[in-house]
Amino acid sequence: MAGYRSLKRRELQASSLTSKGGIVGGDCAEVEAVKEDLLETLRAGPGDAARREVAVGAWGPAPSRWTLRTIRASVDWLMDYTLSGVWRMRQSCGLGLHTACARLFSPDPDYTSKVRRLHRCRRDAARHPDTVVALFLDEFGYQRWPEVAPTGGGATTVAQRAGNNQQWRTLGALNALPGQVNSLAGDIVGRPQVRQFYSRLDCAYPQKVELM
Repeated sequence: MAGYRSLKRRELQASSLTSKGGIVGGDCAEVEAVKEDLLETLRAGPGDAARREVAVGAWGPAPSRWTLRTIRASVDWLMDYTLSGVWRMRQSCGLGLHTACARLFSPDPDYTSKVRRLHRCRRDAARHPDTVVALFLDEFGYQRWPEVAPTGGGATTVAQRAGNNQQWRTLGALNALPGQVNSLAGDIVGRPQVRQFYSRLDCAYPQKVELM
């Protein structure tokens, strides 16, 4: 990593930034190696070094989003850089921090392989729509009554409601291609309801297809 540090420091001091293809004055192979090393760290998501950098106390979860500060703390050869230097390094590698569509990272060690399998499933469904269907399944719950919004003025207004505020649960399946949604809702979602939901999917896709 010491070689990376000296390489990038020389490049940033002696060279101007060019297009995303590389940096003036640097060996292409070395620059690509630096970029791949940085990408490997970013794709893995913030880890323990990032957690220590931003943790308020001795313990706490790792952040779910990258910042210039956590990038610097997570890459050995960037630790001596200022935040401005980290930003310029990121620009020179053609990388960006897209805060408007921030990426979230799963702590699952098999996250990357699962994402690759997800892409394969979607690709197979697009190539063979008559025999393969890719479905995204999820379950969520909500209360019958919405939360009371804050109001201005003096006394708090009391909403008159009848019945109990029980939780309502929903199972849903989204078809990755046409966007078709099948769902099942009820106050309880246990094994019988899950079996019923799968029966609905069988009816929705009566042809012999592979559900992924």
